[in-house]
Amino acid sequence: MKLETIHLENWKKFTEPREIQLQDGLNILHGANESGKTTLIDSLITTFYSKHTSSSARIKSLKPWGTSLQPRSTITFTKNREKYRISKGFQEKRSILEKMDGNNWKKIAEGDRADKELIQLVGGALPGRGDTRPEQWGLGQTLWMVQGKPIISDDLNDETLSSLQAMVGATIESDTEKIVLSSIRSRFLEIYTEKTRTLKKGSQLKKVQDEINNLQGELSQSLLQNTKRDELIRQIEDTEFLLNRNQANLQAATGERDKLAGEVEAAQEHQNNREELEREIKEINTEFETLTQKIGDIVDSYLEIDQVTKEKDEMEVLLNPLETELDNLEEKIQAKKNSLSEITQKMDLANDEKSIVGIAHTTVMDEQALESLKQRFQEIDDLYQDLYLAREELSTIIAPTTGQMEKIEKLKKDIDKTLISLEAMGLVLNISPEVEMSGEIILDSESNPFSIDMDEQISWTANQSLKIKIDQLGELEVKSGSEDVRVMKEELEKMELLYQELVAPFGTEDIDKLKSLIIRKKTKEDDIKRIESELSKKTDKNREELQKEIIEYENTIKLKWSKIPDDSPYSECESRDKAQVREDLSRKIIQLEGELKTLGQERDQLNNDMDANRTLVQELEKNIHQYKTDIHGKAQILDQIKKGLKRLESDGISQEERQQQLNQLSVTLDQKKRAWQVYQDEIDEKEKQPLGAYEGLKTKVQRLEEDIQNQKIKMARWDSELQILINQSRDTNLLEEKLEQLKSRERELDTEAQALELLFDLTSFYRENTISELSEPIRQQVTGDLEKLLGPKYSLSFSREMKPDSIEVCGEEAPLDLLSFGTQEQVWCLFRLALGNILSGDEQQLVVLDDPLVNTDPVRMHHALEILEENARNMQIIVVTCDVDKYNSLKDANFISVE
Repeated sequence: MKLETIHLENWKKFTEPREIQLQDGLNILHGANESGKTTLIDSLITTFYSKHTSSSARIKSLKPWGTSLQPRSTITFTKNREKYRISKGFQEKRSILEKMDGNNWKKIAEGDRADKELIQLVGGALPGRGDTRPEQWGLGQTLWMVQGKPIISDDLNDETLSSLQAMVGATIESDTEKIVLSSIRSRFLEIYTEKTRTLKKGSQLKKVQDEINNLQGELSQSLLQNTKRDELIRQIEDTEFLLNRNQANLQAATGERDKLAGEVEAAQEHQNNREELEREIKEINTEFETLTQKIGDIVDSYLEIDQVTKEKDEMEVLLNPLETELDNLEEKIQAKKNSLSEITQKMDLANDEKSIVGIAHTTVMDEQALESLKQRFQEIDDLYQDLYLAREELSTIIAPTTGQMEKIEKLKKDIDKTLISLEAMGLVLNISPEVEMSGEIILDSESNPFSIDMDEQISWTANQSLKIKIDQLGELEVKSGSEDVRVMKEELEKMELLYQELVAPFGTEDIDKLKSLIIRKKTKEDDIKRIESELSKKTDKNREELQKEIIEYENTIKLKWSKIPDDSPYSECESRDKAQVREDLSRKIIQLEGELKTLGQERDQLNNDMDANRTLVQELEKNIHQYKTDIHGKAQILDQIKKGLKRLESDGISQEERQQQLNQLSVTLDQKKRAWQVYQDEIDEKEKQPLGAYEGLKTKVQRLEEDIQNQKIKMARWDSELQILINQSRDTNLLEEKLEQLKSRERELDTEAQALELLFDLTSFYRENTISELSEPIRQQVTGDLEKLLGPKYSLSFSREMKPDSIEVCGEEAPLDLLSFGTQEQVWCLFRLALGNILSGDEQQLVVLDDPLVNTDPVRMHHALEILEENARNMQIIVVTCDVDKYNSLKDANFISVE
């Protein structure tokens, strides 16, 4: 199959119609990232191998983002020398297949029929549900490398294997064998799963085994139920014995409990009387403590009122002198502030003058530094000129390196030595004719005419063969039988050719001249190093940086002079002698600094005095505020105490009456406590012993009643379970007999399954062994191309699935995964090209390589391009790349820009 055009409308990023024209051979589809290269390749897969009615995620993603446009595609291609056109609109649910009839397109199928006939043309299969997968792409599974997936992980599909079988001529199986193998495979898969080889659900053997397991479970369950039935009978008998014993114990404990009823009533009455006394004692005690606390609070309040009033009067006496002292300090601080303002004005004037003098002084210093910098720049500029001339002269000297020179000298010696050896071993022909002779002489393979006068002597030398043709006389040929001469001559030719290649860049073959070039180059390199050393000593900046620094100096000087006002006496410094001006300005700066220092000391002294006064003011204000706060606090405390005292005396009772109430409560409390102590001494005899005995019997009766109830419940439940077990029990003898029959059937079916498994393994081995015939031509071509690309370093091996599997390096075999990812990409790229080349025997195939050589270095890239050009003669290749410069050397390629 060969593509001619791809036309897309409203397809992902292509919101405008876009069409690309493809040609035979090599097509380079290039563009920047996100330009739509992979989208074009993906449209080929989607159009060919997706149903036009599909609504899968792949189809939904075709619509341009944020639009309601309808994606459409039209692809023109050639198959079996006939031209076809397929048009699909996935949102419109439209599919039309057309064929070129003369000069017009003729519709041959539409809708589902168009999808099916398209698959019959291009190969592969339509997906049942969801998105299409690589194994459904026919030959495209192996010939189309999509972006980011260079490795073929799935097994090669049947279409690829069948096509290879037809091309290579290998016979995997005849039609009759196919029927037999298919039957064996079908029978095998009825029993076993294909990958794990476990028994398949629904097979006869699996059903029998399941029935055996079920029957064994039933037998085990039946035996377990019999055992459980016997255990239940024993439990019922034991529980019935315990029930009778507990009923007798319950009757005895109930009688004892009834006898203690009278003693318990007396104990409870004694307990009630004691608890009533405890309650009365607690109430009287609370009333006594409350009244005591109230009397104490009233006394404390009167004492506290006297104390707080005294403290408040003392604070008011101390506050008045502090306020007078504060007013005096504030007047002193204001006077010092006025003096400080006068000193600050004087300092501002002096600082302004000092700033102008400083600008003039630094500007003069900058002008002096600028002169020095200009002199140094001129020296450095001269050195840069010398360096430029030296480098220009060095660039014209082409001389060999030390390693190259050693190789040249050694090769020259070997050539001279070989020439001497050849001259010693060669054929020498001396001629001195008595008449004039002419003709042609052939020394080895070199032919030359000759002419000799009478009595003239001439000599020829050949290495291996000498043939002379004499005009009007005949020819004479002499050959050497030495094989060493031939080998030595071949070696000499190789050495001379290598010598010419080595010395060609230097323009001379003379060894002495080559050495002279080396010395000349070394001398010039030393000169450059000397100049560079001087430059590095003088400055760490280049000429441009120094020149820029000079210009910046000049601009800075101009800017600084412009900052001095025109009416200032220092503006005249620009035109005066720089040394004198610098000295005058230095003295002026020293004078101004002295004045500023004196003024600063006076200002600091005033500030210190003011700080000290402010500190005193803060302390006075703090003390005054504290006194006022304390006085106010004391007044509030007095108010609160008086309010509290008023609440305490609100009952209208005097202190003497409250004391009498307290004494009466004390007497009553003492009487109640003595009566309570009598009851407390009798508590063990009259309360705890009768009540304890009664509670013990009550607990025993309750426990026995609970035990009897539980035992009756258990017996009822066990009787029910026993009846169920009796009803569900089965005859174990019948189960064992049926189990033995099923085991016999299992042995028969297992023997049959093992025989089928063995037969399946034998036929699979036969098929895999025969498939290796298909791998060999691919392996040969891939190995050849791999040697062109990587050299003879690696040898490639194929797996039983006809895919590159391992490499052999220095006689050791290793998995393909050990190679770098870039080398793995290259191997899989060569595999696709080799497969496409073989499958193009009857009709050109389409090979798509989406960004195939992104991890390839320049040397391998050069060889890879040669392999691409060679394979493009037999098939159509589409290479997708974002780095088109790598492919510029491909003269016959069709370059298609997507941008």
